[in-house]
Amino acid sequence: MPELKSRRSFLGKSAAAGAASLLAGGAAHAADKGGEKNPDRKLKIGVIGLGPYSFMLWSWSDIIEGTKPGSPRGNFGSRLLNMEITHVWDTNKQAAQEFATRMGATVVKKSDDMIGAIDGLIMADFGDVGYQAKLIIPYLEAGVPTYISRPFAYSLNDIDAILEAAAKGNTPILATAKYEHYKEVPALQSKLKNVGTIRIVQAATFTIDFPVHFHIQFMMLKLLGYDVKRVSMFCDHDMKSTYVHQTFLYPGKDKQPPYICTIDGAQIPDSFHIRIIGDDGIEEASMLRGYNWEYSLLHRYAPQVIDMQRTFEGRNYEPYDIVRKKTEIFLTSYYSYLEKGGAPVDVGTVPADWRVNSPNINTRQDIDKYS
Repeated sequence: MPELKSRRSFLGKSAAAGAASLLAGGAAHAADKGGEKNPDRKLKIGVIGLGPYSFMLWSWSDIIEGTKPGSPRGNFGSRLLNMEITHVWDTNKQAAQEFATRMGATVVKKSDDMIGAIDGLIMADFGDVGYQAKLIIPYLEAGVPTYISRPFAYSLNDIDAILEAAAKGNTPILATAKYEHYKEVPALQSKLKNVGTIRIVQAATFTIDFPVHFHIQFMMLKLLGYDVKRVSMFCDHDMKSTYVHQTFLYPGKDKQPPYICTIDGAQIPDSFHIRIIGDDGIEEASMLRGYNWEYSLLHRYAPQVIDMQRTFEGRNYEPYDIVRKKTEIFLTSYYSYLEKGGAPVDVGTVPADWRVNSPNINTRQDIDKYS
């Protein structure tokens, strides 16, 4: 019989041992060997993942290495952050070497050879998520702060293994999509009281696929909360979609009755539009696309990269429980699409050993021959 929802030991740990202790900055930097930390030293960052779905090649390196030449789009032209890319690994050795040469970094032979040499690890490629757990567990157990690539895992067993390793190493992690870092989230949260009783929430976003660019699903969870009772999702193709439709059923609490959050994805010209409708009014937020590359770097990409640096400095972004919950909701959506034809599925009923098995996505776990 398949194993149902498994929360494993990381959720049973005391506040002193789990994510709560990380809020006090408990993790040490691996690159500081035997001496006091130098606040003026740039953080040494390792990168894994340079495939076609890597944000590192597309935007993140343009921010982190704001003055280095080589980007086909340009960059800030001035330094924004206090970190530098020093080590690189990828299954494609040629891609790793080309990027390392551009960044002045070192290519390591094995995926875990950066332990002891870096202050933080960035998992940069969506294409590595299937075997991401195998790649990052050694770093997490060693206490290396890590950015975990979206959508974090393709099974509950994988995300549980990742979070157990982070708890074991008392390691700060960042597991987010970029929309979670946008200023519109706290701005809308502060205005929720203005709408009174919420009746419906509507969101529309630009997307060409569900697992990669459907960032808004995680943004809406951050905005409205993670207490989602039921989820559904359908689309015409999970990787080459013309439409995606997702719903979250919020159960209600106290005087707030249950309500639906609907999220629609299509190739619209803007990043997102959000509308919260209540008895006392409507609150809205939007983000346009376009302008120039510097604008996109600053407003669409930099907020997440700035929080990466904070994580690498030892500050956990959110409790491990939240990472697990939003991964579970994402997987429940996929379960609705792949197993139930888009019908609603209760959160908490997806077996922990169920794994996304889409013909359009590489979700393989076997990385042994590469690492």
